[in-house]
Amino acid sequence: MTDPDSSLTAWLSAIASPAPSPAGGSAAAIAGALGAALVEMVAGLTGSRERYAEVHAEAARAAASAARLRGRLAALAVRDAETFAGFTAALAMPKGTPDQKAARLAARDDALRDGAMVQLELLEALAETADLAAAMVERGLAGALGDAATGALLAAAAARSASWAVRSNLEGASDRSAAAGQLARTAEILGRVEAAERRVLELLRERVP
Repeated sequence: MTDPDSSLTAWLSAIASPAPSPAGGSAAAIAGALGAALVEMVAGLTGSRERYAEVHAEAARAAASAARLRGRLAALAVRDAETFAGFTAALAMPKGTPDQKAARLAARDDALRDGAMVQLELLEALAETADLAAAMVERGLAGALGDAATGALLAAAAARSASWAVRSNLEGASDRSAAAGQLARTAEILGRVEAAERRVLELLRERVP
């Protein structure tokens, strides 16, 4: 194994810095990307064992999907930081006149909506990750049980973070009808993630003394 990629160190340093962004949304996306990477690893290990020949096709599909999700989640970490920067820029707009106040408010609302959409997309990717992880816990390489389970638990933690971020960003949305639909979708996806997490915890209780 080579030295840790400096880009990960850069992310950690950026998140740790006393600046408003990158922050929780990016951290959740990175956690999800780590979860997807673990799923990809377990799927690859499963596909290399003849004993698991009956699930090789499923493992191959899981590995490919997890690789795609890993890239998507890493990209969402960047997008979340960018949307938060847009929100910060909106707050810095002048507000000395009624027109300036209106422009500032519109820019702020746009930034909050964009942030909510990034977190909703993050939730969708995390739900896929959690489902894949649960499948690998159930049918993947037994010796990598803890790794697949960690992938599911990381996805679930990140999903809870993302769900609260969506709610926070949409709290003052002017289009309440659209916001209601997005919040309902958020709750639906979080329920799916937490159902996968429960399956994983049940399997862990059964298999780990």
